[in-house]
Amino acid sequence: MKIRQVKAFLAVVKTGSVRRASVELNLTQSTVAKAVSQLEAELGSPLFERSAKGLRLNEAGESLLPYAETIVANADKAAAAVSAIATGHFDKLRLSVTPTLPPCILADAMTHFRSRFPETKVIFSSGFLTDCLSQLVTDKLDLSVVMIGDHQRESLAALEEEPLFEVDQGVIASASHPIFKPGADVHHQLASCEWLTTVGDEPLLLSKLNSIGITAPRSLTICDFYGIDALNGRHNALSLSPLSVAEDERYENRVSALPASLFALPPLTISFFHRKGVELSTPADYMRHTIRQVFDAWYATKPRHLVRRIERRESAQ
Repeated sequence: MKIRQVKAFLAVVKTGSVRRASVELNLTQSTVAKAVSQLEAELGSPLFERSAKGLRLNEAGESLLPYAETIVANADKAAAAVSAIATGHFDKLRLSVTPTLPPCILADAMTHFRSRFPETKVIFSSGFLTDCLSQLVTDKLDLSVVMIGDHQRESLAALEEEPLFEVDQGVIASASHPIFKPGADVHHQLASCEWLTTVGDEPLLLSKLNSIGITAPRSLTICDFYGIDALNGRHNALSLSPLSVAEDERYENRVSALPASLFALPPLTISFFHRKGVELSTPADYMRHTIRQVFDAWYATKPRHLVRRIERRESAQ
C-alpha cells in the first residue's frame, strides 16, 4: 500500500468520480484509476460500487476509510516535521510564566490555545525575571508573563511591557509563625527570623529592613525557586512575596500574610514582556490575548482583595 494509492482513494471518495479526483490531484484520469485499481488488488477486494451515478464506497471501502485518512494525515505530519527541522521553520512557542499566575488560568488558556494551534510545540520555563530577561533579549523566549517591581524596571529598556494585574507585596510566613501571635514583637521577629527571597528582591528587602532600624537580618537565604514553596517545613522563616498567595487555594491554611501596614512595600506588577521592536508570532500573540481573556473571567468570579486588574494600555509598537 503506497501513499499515492491511498491519496487517490481518498480523492475518489471525496469527489465521487475518477475524473473529478484527477482534477483535484492534478493527475491524469488513467493515473488515478490505476492507483485505485492497484490498491484494490493489493487488498484483495473492490472498494467501490460502480454505477452510472459514479463511485460509492462499498463495505470494504467503508472499513478502509478511517485508516486511509489516518495514514495520509500522519504522512503529511511526518513530511512537515522533517521539512521543519531541515529548514529551521517550525511552529513553536517559547513561553515563561511566573508562579504568581494562578495555575487554573494557564490551564484554561492552554485549552483554548490547543483548539486553535493543535500542532504548535509549546515550551514552558520558569517566569522569574532574572531567568527570562536575558533569554528575551537574545530571542530564546517569545513571550514571558513576569512579576516585576518598580525597583527592577531600569533593566527592561529593551523589552515591551503590557501589564496584566497588580498585587501587594509584603511578608508571608507559615500560618503558625510566632509573628502572627497576639502581642508579638513584630520588629524583633523581622530582625531575628530567617528570611527567604530571590536574588532580584534582596536589595529591596535589605533597604526596607534598614529603613526600620534593622541593619541586617539574622539569616538570609536566596532561593532560585518560588520563595513560598521554600517555606515548606520552615515554620520560623519569613518570605518576601506577593501577598496574594494568602488567597491562593494552593496555600490555603498553610501561609498567612503580615498586614501591609506593618511592613509596607511597593506593589508588584505581573506583565507580559517580549522583545521591543520584534513582532510577536501569531501563536505568541494568541496566547497573550487568551491569557488576558481567561484572567479577566477568573477575576470576575469573586472579589479579590490583594489582586487588582490593570486596564490594557495600547502598545507603542
